[in-house]
Amino acid sequence: MSDAGAVRAFRSATHREDGVEPRLVAMRDFLANASDAEVARNRGLIESQIEAVAARQPQTAARMLADVLARDPQGRYARAVDAVLRWWVVQPGNGFAETWGTLERALADGPRPLERALLEVLGGLDPRAPVRHWRVAATTRVLECLEERFEQPCRHPEHDLWRLLPVVAPPGAPTGRGDWVCVLGDRAAARGAEAEARTCYRLAFEQGCAAAAPRLAHRLAVEGHRELAGGDPGRAVRFLYEAAMLDPDHAEYGELHRAAVAARDGRPAAGTRPGSAAALVSAAAELLERGDDMGAVRLLRRGLREAEDAAGPQPDSWPVRLLLGALEDHDAMVAGAARDLFERHGAAWARRTPLGPGLVLHRVTRVDPELAAALVESLPAELRAGRLGRAVSTAAAYRILASGVRALGAGRPEVARARADLAERLLDGDEA
Repeated sequence: MSDAGAVRAFRSATHREDGVEPRLVAMRDFLANASDAEVARNRGLIESQIEAVAARQPQTAARMLADVLARDPQGRYARAVDAVLRWWVVQPGNGFAETWGTLERALADGPRPLERALLEVLGGLDPRAPVRHWRVAATTRVLECLEERFEQPCRHPEHDLWRLLPVVAPPGAPTGRGDWVCVLGDRAAARGAEAEARTCYRLAFEQGCAAAAPRLAHRLAVEGHRELAGGDPGRAVRFLYEAAMLDPDHAEYGELHRAAVAARDGRPAAGTRPGSAAALVSAAAELLERGDDMGAVRLLRRGLREAEDAAGPQPDSWPVRLLLGALEDHDAMVAGAARDLFERHGAAWARRTPLGPGLVLHRVTRVDPELAAALVESLPAELRAGRLGRAVSTAAAYRILASGVRALGAGRPEVARARADLAERLLDGDEA
């Protein structure tokens, strides 16, 4: 097809009103057959076509934009970029990851990478315009981008991705830089990158995030206990001293620190409780790391039995019961321990548990859905709005509804109504 023929076909398609497909086909034919000079002369028309498609199908318009920029990298097409982003945030449809990737690659070598273009477009929109599920997906993707691009993302505070986080985040998400660094620490901890998690938590704490202190303290205490058990009490003292200073409410950290000091100085560890919950869980973790599951179970059972024989049931033994219940597949034990944990620490329960909050919620939902509902409602907003929070809310809601039906059949309509209200609130939150 000649230049003139490609242009005529393209211009003819631009006047049609019968949908997106003819415009898409005409654009591809034009880009495949027109010369560079003809493409440059028709940049305005190309842009208007992308804008027209963006209003109907922003994901398709994103692919068109990528094709155009690959064919004509010198063209800026700023209006087209803005139109695609403006429509995408309000009607994202399916395939978020694919569209983000398409736009990220298409804009990577231009004057406005995707994060900068989004900053400019969102800055000119009503904050209520972007839909919530786009905001949640975009927040997750920005965090992933920070982790992918930088070995220590928290050390690049001026990058546009950091500026973009509070702009794309849904209502209720963190707002301060330190809070976001703490979120990165949570993500690192979840994938087992303990050194990275400690770095993030330390910086988050230095930047004023109070929630980072107990997270960092827990990891320092685990590291200190490992050094103490491994025969290096000098290093253990340094880790455990900082843990005790960061989280003085955890008496076990102070006990472990005193034990490390005594071991370093070659004297008995007077005043410590070797069988404390923290010591038992740390010792069990050491056994689990070596693959000795049964040894960990025996240790926890013996420690729990000895504590109860000495002073009766211990509410503060919840860390031991959580871990033992998980190892023995004893959901009721996990639920009982989770209730004690929640009563003691309230909304901070998710960062106090020696198990991941997902495992705790999964086990509790099976035996005590109303407790699961209370636990999930107290989660930080970014976790409550994520897949974990939605899944637990839905599972708990249906179990609560079933118990409400049983209560109605037993002649207790007031209980049935209360449970129906709770289930409705959980499901409404899932829909939001």
